[in-house]
Amino acid sequence: MSQQQHHPTPAQIRAGRALVDWSQQELAGHSGIGRRTVAAYENGGNRVMPTSVVAMKEALERAGIRFSGEDEPEGVHRVPASREIPDRDVR
Repeated sequence: MSQQQHHPTPAQIRAGRALVDWSQQELAGHSGIGRRTVAAYENGGNRVMPTSVVAMKEALERAGIRFSGEDEPEGVHRVPASREIPDRDVR
C-alpha cells in the first residue's frame, strides 16, 4: 500500500524559493526541470506533472526548506542545511 505524498502549493514553492534566494532558473536547475515548468506551477498551472512538483519540493528540501500542510496549517520554513547542495546542470 503506497502513501500519497503531500505536494506543496504554488505559493509554497514561491515562498521556499524566496527563502533560499533562488531564481526560477536556479530552482529549475536544482530540480532537473525547465524554468517554464517552474513558472507554470508557480502561476497556478494545473498541467504540471506531479513528478516535476516532487522534483521542485525535493530540491528545496535539500536546501533546507520544510513544507507543512498535510496535518498542520500550510506553511514554509527554512532549517539550517547540514550539507552542500549537489549541483545539477542549469538549463
